[in-house]
Amino acid sequence: MKSISFCLLLCLAFIACKKEKEKPKEPTRTEMITASTWKYDNGGIDQDRNGSIDITFEATGYVQNCALDNTGLFYTNHTGTTDEGPTKCNDTLPQTSVFNWAFSNNETLVDITGSGLFGLGGQFRINELTSAKLTLSKDSTFTFPGYPPMTVGIIVNMKH
Repeated sequence: MKSISFCLLLCLAFIACKKEKEKPKEPTRTEMITASTWKYDNGGIDQDRNGSIDITFEATGYVQNCALDNTGLFYTNHTGTTDEGPTKCNDTLPQTSVFNWAFSNNETLVDITGSGLFGLGGQFRINELTSAKLTLSKDSTFTFPGYPPMTVGIIVNMKH
């Protein structure tokens, strides 16, 4: 009987001491934004600023088609490179340009200076950042012929 009790006690001790499998570490926002090159997926104007695209860039002509094949790469040293892609909008501009970036407001905003990303610079809200998707938005004022100035949201969705 003592040997059965001893075996049970030994089994319980083994189970209690067994290490739990460690959960994979979630990547940081810096690791996600700098993982690889970002490509334009889609984007547009959010007229009512509710977080969804109402008019695509392609429909407005706000972003030229030649800019839609551009890519951007964020580096861990807070610089980045944008590449004009196979279709350049202006042959006299360089193929690649440098920008600087920094998170702010508890990594909910990203500030982009220099040449910008996809022709856009300034402070952007990070609507979504995963290992495969980056959605940025910012408010901007536009003037359309025959209408008073209008503040709208700009949304850019990028993917790896």
